[in-house]
Amino acid sequence: MGKQKGFGPVQLADHAGLCRWQVDRGLVKGLVPRPALESGRWSDEQADDVAARSGEIREVLGDRQGFGATRTAELLQEATGVELWSCDVEQLAARGLIDETGEWKDHTLYDPRVAAEPSAEVAEALREIVEQRVAWYASSATREAAAGRCGWTELEFENRAREAGMKPGQFGRWALEGIERLAGVEEPDVAGARMLGPDEAADYMGVRRREFDYCVEAGWLTAVSQIRRTVWSGQYRGYNKTVAVPLYRAADLDAVLRIEDVDWDTVRTLKPRQVSPLRKFVSQAPKRAEAVRAFVEQLRADHGLVAWCRYANLANRWIVDWEPREDGTPTVEDVQALVAADAGLAPYADTVQLLGEVGRVVHWARQMLQPGAAVLIDTETHALWGSVMEVAAVDCATGETLLNTLVNPEVPVTDGAFAVHGISDEMVADAPTFDQVLPDLLRVTAGRMVLAYSEEYDRTVVNGDCRRLELPSGHLGRSANWDCVMEARSTWEGVREWLPLGGGHRALGDALDALDVLRQLAVAPSWVRPKEAEKVSA
Repeated sequence: MGKQKGFGPVQLADHAGLCRWQVDRGLVKGLVPRPALESGRWSDEQADDVAARSGEIREVLGDRQGFGATRTAELLQEATGVELWSCDVEQLAARGLIDETGEWKDHTLYDPRVAAEPSAEVAEALREIVEQRVAWYASSATREAAAGRCGWTELEFENRAREAGMKPGQFGRWALEGIERLAGVEEPDVAGARMLGPDEAADYMGVRRREFDYCVEAGWLTAVSQIRRTVWSGQYRGYNKTVAVPLYRAADLDAVLRIEDVDWDTVRTLKPRQVSPLRKFVSQAPKRAEAVRAFVEQLRADHGLVAWCRYANLANRWIVDWEPREDGTPTVEDVQALVAADAGLAPYADTVQLLGEVGRVVHWARQMLQPGAAVLIDTETHALWGSVMEVAAVDCATGETLLNTLVNPEVPVTDGAFAVHGISDEMVADAPTFDQVLPDLLRVTAGRMVLAYSEEYDRTVVNGDCRRLELPSGHLGRSANWDCVMEARSTWEGVREWLPLGGGHRALGDALDALDVLRQLAVAPSWVRPKEAEKVSA
């Protein structure tokens, strides 16, 4: 393939003796014309014109792209004498008084000339911005402080504030006026909506924690939400673990206290080691482990599923996994509905997790095998992390070959790469170049997840060629559209290391081998499958 006609942004900058950012900013400021060619590139005449005016462009834009918000605030503070925060620069930009000139490592850059020599208008705006910020801090509070003022958890406060139509302002802070209004509300529905953890709930009811647990085990109380807390487990050689703390609605606690079959005065005055009168109400209630195992057995017997469960000690929860049918059912939502309808398991629903790491891989693989869901690609390159020499794509649902072609990388293959895949320079001499293959690759992957056995490698080399040739990568440029079969396989196998694919190191053969691996991942691995399930499926 010959050289592309016209100038891309990099070539234009080199031709005119400008920096790439000056070309980009010049476009915004109207100093650089829009590309005239249909390919989106600048013509030779346009490039010569920009080169002739490069001095004018540099004079207008300066020689430095910009500073981050922190450094800009420091410069503005030196020039104006106003004590500034980086957020004040963001407010100044929002008012259109300082330009955003680009980004560096995800940080916005601001016009350095305004920062070094602010106008009187900028200085006055900064004083106003700072006054507003200081006033807001004085008349607002953090979420934690607001929740404490109301006597609620932070989650309770957010829920009540949302119901009252309140929203946080700048810096995520809440107006004191609204906080005081919430704190002073004493309507029964507000008090009843308070959510309490187990210990707070026991204090609220005036009973010991064990008596409160009996109320839960009897099925009288069900948690309506939960929060995550880190606690110390063990003694001298213990460890930190994160647990889910269930939250109960105060109105539900009041309803339990109105149960007539219970002598609450006796319950509240129990002495240590006295048998609780609440114990009789839970004698028939199944324990959590029993309820989980019974539910899993029901999934196997009534729904014909391969299902298994395990207890996660650090998280203090049971994990239920199952192998979906070929159509991907039942989904997590389907099983959630079954849990809610199960009288034995429903009281423990907040401490049961549907799908662990292995289960998620199995469900993900089954989803990827659905019609139209995913395409699996593989590339071979002229060198390690080099330019594409061969690319293939297969439909994950049907196994159909959607693309299989050699690619001329326009550079000689290295000895190391040739030793791996055996593709020579002679083999690709008459092959299409990457810019000619890319439209087909974009077409066959459009609207689907793009899978690769070593996703990071294939995604990197494909997008590397797009950048090298200044080609739009489209959906292939977004990492969220890609996923890795090798990483999923390691989780499925229960190992930490990456497992090699093997194969012949040709694109189509490796893509088909990776598809075989994907199909294996859609079935529960033998090391988690219950023996009963193995007998049924045998």
